[in-house]
Amino acid sequence: MARYRNDLELALSKISEKKRKYFRWKFNIPFGGRPMNQTTIEEICKYTNVKNPQYFSDWEKTTEYEYLVNIYLNSKTANDLLEIYNIVAEKAKQGDAKAIDTLLKLQKEIQANIKSAKRKEKDIADDDGLEL
Repeated sequence: MARYRNDLELALSKISEKKRKYFRWKFNIPFGGRPMNQTTIEEICKYTNVKNPQYFSDWEKTTEYEYLVNIYLNSKTANDLLEIYNIVAEKAKQGDAKAIDTLLKLQKEIQANIKSAKRKEKDIADDDGLEL
């Protein structure tokens, strides 16, 4: 079984190669450390052997695409949260009362996220793969 670095990589592995390449191009997601070289929709269409850009435009209106976008945005949220946390923590250390309050709320939210992730991991580990 292939192992994926994250949920987005796993989800991208389940769609067609042309859609995967388009999605990586659209959101500037490198593959194997290399960015996509194509700069226009026409170039990505040529690269993926898609004759009409409307193909991708139509795909962007599907729930499959929406799901991938949500996974992508969720992964960016983690990085944003770290950035915000560092900024707020610095202000809190300087005695900013609002920042202290916000920092405490962030810490509480982070703890809740950790508990949720642990529950999810346990559920996956407990799953024996059998269906009833």
